[in-house]
Amino acid sequence: MSDPILSIAPASLEQELHRINTTLVPNHQFLEALTELMLLAKEHVTDAQLWMLIGHVYTRMAHWTDAVAALETAIALNPELHAANRLRALALFSMGQQQQACELIDRVVKKSSESGDWMLRAYIYAHASRDPMKALQVARDWGKRFADPLTRNAKPLKVLDRNPRKKLRVGYVTADFREHSVAFFMQPVLAHHNPDDVEVHVYSNGPADHITQRMRTLVQHWHEIQGISDEAVCAKIRQYGIDVLVDLSGFTHGHRLGVFARRAAPVQVTWLGYMQTLGMKAMDYRLVDKGIAPLGHAPYYAETLFYVKGMACYAPPAYAPFSEQPPMLRNGYPTLVSLNNSAKITDEMLRIWSQILHAREDARLIILVKEESAEAAQAHMQPRVEAAGMPLERVSVMHQQPLSNFMEMGHIADVALDTSPTSGGTTTLHALWMGLPVVTLAGERGADASSAGIWAALGWHKAVAHSEQEYVGRALEFMHDTEKLLRFRASIRDRMIDSPLMDYVARTAELEKAFRLMWLNHLRGNRQIADVDVDLEQLLAGA
Repeated sequence: MSDPILSIAPASLEQELHRINTTLVPNHQFLEALTELMLLAKEHVTDAQLWMLIGHVYTRMAHWTDAVAALETAIALNPELHAANRLRALALFSMGQQQQACELIDRVVKKSSESGDWMLRAYIYAHASRDPMKALQVARDWGKRFADPLTRNAKPLKVLDRNPRKKLRVGYVTADFREHSVAFFMQPVLAHHNPDDVEVHVYSNGPADHITQRMRTLVQHWHEIQGISDEAVCAKIRQYGIDVLVDLSGFTHGHRLGVFARRAAPVQVTWLGYMQTLGMKAMDYRLVDKGIAPLGHAPYYAETLFYVKGMACYAPPAYAPFSEQPPMLRNGYPTLVSLNNSAKITDEMLRIWSQILHAREDARLIILVKEESAEAAQAHMQPRVEAAGMPLERVSVMHQQPLSNFMEMGHIADVALDTSPTSGGTTTLHALWMGLPVVTLAGERGADASSAGIWAALGWHKAVAHSEQEYVGRALEFMHDTEKLLRFRASIRDRMIDSPLMDYVARTAELEKAFRLMWLNHLRGNRQIADVDVDLEQLLAGA
């Protein structure tokens, strides 16, 4: 006869795992969740679902090494646990093991009918593959299976007010109106929208923080949609009569692409949150500039590319101290820093950085990664640093820092090192605002080369390297020429303020014009207009 206590344990454990996964994890209470899970593991050490949830929490914390260990335990206990392999593929990708991640996620989807598995495959390939047509194909694999059937079966959308000059109702759907890169681009937009032309609605699907509270003051219509089904959110958006619905997440955590797939609004646009194609038919447009998606790149995207003059504008964090003196003048040696998340740091990139350090034997390098603890950061990056042949005594690995600490790196470092093939975006802007020149490589795809586009927007096209040798040379040149560093620090903030990157009024007006032109396309039943560089009044007169 079985022990009666053991016989009720699985049900009790299942309830506990469900509670942790639906209350603590969605609210980013990861340490609390992990503490409870580890206590459960003492009694249920052979439960595969428990170990998978531990691995899931570690992935959300960006503790990739610990995540892989927990997930491998789950798989050993239950080889058919495909969700554990999906998470393991994400962890491997985030550790820079991109080829292994592609191979694993391919094996996962062969046995899976889950949207999340196929979407993760599209995400990994979009960043790991240098073939944009392959990335498009993999994105469409997801779209055809999961998004497009919802679009075909959606209830017809009735648009009652077809006035071309009407005040447009614009809805932004996001999980990232918080301390997140999307918020730094969207705050100035929300603050400068013209209330005579657009009525702004925000559909927030994420946790709140102090940034969220500030952004709420900029929006009249704020809707919390966490925990509400895609069907209900779609109905709510239709009820409000939103004309232009904007996705700010793409394939990132907290997205609501199921809402877009159900055709919630007559015009649907993706922007900012995810730079690669989504592969779904219901997403009408992707907002780009010619740096992100040069003319001729349309075949790489399922969405119609709509061109604005500037992809986005930048609002620096409120706390951003500035030092006019490069730290090397005080320290007697130069300090390099990598600020991008660890998924962008390939082994090839580490090898290039090793060349720089060996060419300048007094230089130090700080690698700031996304892991939330020093132990996790070291466990992930230290073996890779050693394998790249770096001088270990001159390399420091730092875990993720609060934004206030992050924005003090200009007091510690002299030059920032960008990543390739996927460059920085917000991190590059933050680095420049701190006074750090960013050594960057031109990308094969515009979407991979945000840093190069930022340099171009500042009028410094020649700052971008076009080969590995040039990249190494740029880094050495900056470290050698302290006068150049001083001049850069003295001018960079004024240059950014005077650039299109911080011309909030112009960028927001341009965005509103794009929305108006998309609306005109909808009324006409085509997408012939795909650039803001047209005479809007002339088009309205003929509408």
